[in-house]
Amino acid sequence: MNSFRRGFLNKSPLVLLAALVLLVPALLAIQAFFTSGAWSAIPVQRWMRTSTDDYMFVSWMVGEIKRDPPCRPLAVLLGGSSGREAIVSGPSLARAVHDDGGPRIAARNLSSRMQRYAQSWAIVDNLPDTPTTVLVGVNLGRFTTSPKSNYNQVIGRELLLKSDTLRRWVVARSGEHRYSFTILPGIFTALASYLEQRETDLLYKGRLHPKPYKPHAFDGRKALPPAEKRALVEKWLTKYYPAFNKVLDFNLAMLDELVRTGESRGLDIVIVELPYNREIVGDAFDEALAAYRVPTQAIAERYDVPYLDFNDEVAIPSEDFLDLSHLRPAGRVVWQAELARRLAGMYRDGTLRETL
Repeated sequence: MNSFRRGFLNKSPLVLLAALVLLVPALLAIQAFFTSGAWSAIPVQRWMRTSTDDYMFVSWMVGEIKRDPPCRPLAVLLGGSSGREAIVSGPSLARAVHDDGGPRIAARNLSSRMQRYAQSWAIVDNLPDTPTTVLVGVNLGRFTTSPKSNYNQVIGRELLLKSDTLRRWVVARSGEHRYSFTILPGIFTALASYLEQRETDLLYKGRLHPKPYKPHAFDGRKALPPAEKRALVEKWLTKYYPAFNKVLDFNLAMLDELVRTGESRGLDIVIVELPYNREIVGDAFDEALAAYRVPTQAIAERYDVPYLDFNDEVAIPSEDFLDLSHLRPAGRVVWQAELARRLAGMYRDGTLRETL
């Protein structure tokens, strides 16, 4: 023990240099373990910090897809918690697409709470080159995130994904993270959080028990009564609308680059409007919706990608929404069915590719 202590206190430049030489490969190996997808060989329930840990689940799922790409065409849905609650599951969506006359595909819901466009971009940069359709979910909430919260994805917060194209864009736009060549800060933060969250298992049970992921975190909650839902409309207009206006152009620029990056990689991009409670919202958000939808449609036209908005057609009643944007199980089935029908049609007419 004294020898170890003396080693740590040694101030010799040669000793410190030798320690650094040994440390760098170890750190790079840790990063490679995550960025290669190798960590997904360990079942996801062993990595979960909580049963609703979207960030770990999505990071792991992207790693698994990267490590072992599906042999069928892949479709993934990206979005915030509204996207997470929008479909029953990836496999369920895949079955529905086939039942509607589309091909047999693999589908995954890679949405996560408060998923910023930077996180979606990092996902896009890590998807395989197999025929892949990326459904980029958009809604008001996705255009209210700050530049700083987006920039943090460069160092692996909150998703444990590395994206060089994102880093270059952030550096060019802001100068931040110019020398952030690794996602080690995000990895170590996640691991520290993991140990903190699983402390009880470690200290009192002596082992880490599997923690299954519950994709629909809000299903145990009761839907808000109509009055409380209407109050949320007023809250958004007074509290979040000003923030939305401040960062709208920034988020539109991120969306533009996200789509461009996906297209340059040969992925099929589809922009899709996520569900929202039209019955309660009425025309209260019309001005804000137009503010992002008009330029978003222009982005879709610029890159010749489909833009889907079928919320008017499915007309899901307010009782099938938890609040203004999160579907309950009955509404989820309806929205997924229409999405599957649209996707099946785009596979049949060749808009979406089944083969390279």
